[in-house]
Amino acid sequence: MPRSKATSATAAILLGCAAPTLAAESGGGHADPFAGVLLSLAAVIVIAMVGRWVAQALDQPSVLGELLAGVVVGNFGFWLGAPLFVLIMHLGNAQPIFALVWNSGLDVAAAAARVYSPAELEPGGVGAAVVAILTGPHASEHIIAAAGLWLFSNLGVILLLFMVGLESTVAEMLAVGPRALAVALVGVIAPFTLGYAASAWLVPETPSSVHLFVGATLCATSVGITARVFKDLDRLQTAEAKIILGAAVIDDVLGLVILAVVSGIVASGGVSIGEIARISLLSALFLGVVILFGERLVKAMVPVMEALDRRHLRLLFPLALAFGLSWLANQIELAAIVGAFAAGLILNEKQFPKLSGEHAIEIAQMIHPLEAIFAPVFFVLMGMQVNLATFGAGDTIVVALALTLVALFSKSISGLPAGAGVDKMTIGMGMIPRGEVGLIFASVGKALGVVDEGLFSAIVIVVILTTLAAPLLLKWSMSRAPS
Repeated sequence: MPRSKATSATAAILLGCAAPTLAAESGGGHADPFAGVLLSLAAVIVIAMVGRWVAQALDQPSVLGELLAGVVVGNFGFWLGAPLFVLIMHLGNAQPIFALVWNSGLDVAAAAARVYSPAELEPGGVGAAVVAILTGPHASEHIIAAAGLWLFSNLGVILLLFMVGLESTVAEMLAVGPRALAVALVGVIAPFTLGYAASAWLVPETPSSVHLFVGATLCATSVGITARVFKDLDRLQTAEAKIILGAAVIDDVLGLVILAVVSGIVASGGVSIGEIARISLLSALFLGVVILFGERLVKAMVPVMEALDRRHLRLLFPLALAFGLSWLANQIELAAIVGAFAAGLILNEKQFPKLSGEHAIEIAQMIHPLEAIFAPVFFVLMGMQVNLATFGAGDTIVVALALTLVALFSKSISGLPAGAGVDKMTIGMGMIPRGEVGLIFASVGKALGVVDEGLFSAIVIVVILTTLAAPLLLKWSMSRAPS
């Protein structure tokens, strides 16, 4: 399933699977199924607060504390066998079951038999654990809670990138455009080439399609973590931050093209020129329209929105724009966060009427409380999906550590063509985290049957280590560079 379709359908599939069970369980009772989501959200917020407190006490970025708090709590709950924790840990593995139940009408057990191997469905296997939760007496509660957290976490990263966009302007991004393009090109070519070579050396007995997917996965960049570190350290206005953000947008387009090429080679043995042209054209059209006409479109829309609700104009219209552009970006298979970032980029206070007194609150001040609530949910939930047990396999850990070194080095050199007047190392460090984007790339390879369980686990470890290392490396790099 392509990235945009897979991610946008997950919550609907989860809720769809829960609906029949929920109806059966309700039995005329008055229990509100959303109450469990609220309790889960409250728990995640507290976990994030604890993680931030520990990180700040150790003089580390808050996002690192949120990630590690999620890792610790998620693995502890998983070790205890708590159903919600098990479901969150295996949310990616459970997705094919949800898709089959949603699309074909099969029950969970029949769908699981098509997705998992007999060994995985044996007691103690991943498939057996997921099936037990999805068919258990409180299945709907766990499914709805997981879906709710997934929705809130995605809302959080959308708001984060929207806030990051508000810190920049189209003119500023255009000023660093050529350098961002150069950084993005190196940040894609180097990981792909070195990843392919490392895979061919580490697992020489596997076909070339495997090496292609490893290289494609290492190309991924998850800008959400980098953006949060810059925001925590109040460095979003630096040239380095703007180059990284611009490069990450270009990187997303290039990554999609590479994924389309590699998937086409694996699926059909050839390359679909039409698919590559479609992705490239739609991406260029979206970004071009936003950059060239976005600010003028916003200026024309503000009077209409002001007539509808002047008092809440600075809150409601920016949110509607951010969500609308996120959806539009997703429709052309770009990451939704690219749309949110673009929305922030084309908004500025000069487009809005001047307000005074109690209503004189800027857009960023209006959005910040929402971002402060939901963005940490994204990072805690990402940490909760890190299974530390994957670090225990001998061959897997050797391959993972070797690929991690390649992943770190290949992205760190992407700052070399950034030009004069910026810290190239900081830019390279900011391109390191793979995050959820790397996991999505790997899951596509697994769905196509190219990436086996062992290699998939190795890639998961690479994603974990680059995601956790990035805040530390970025903070260190910025501490040694002049402000």
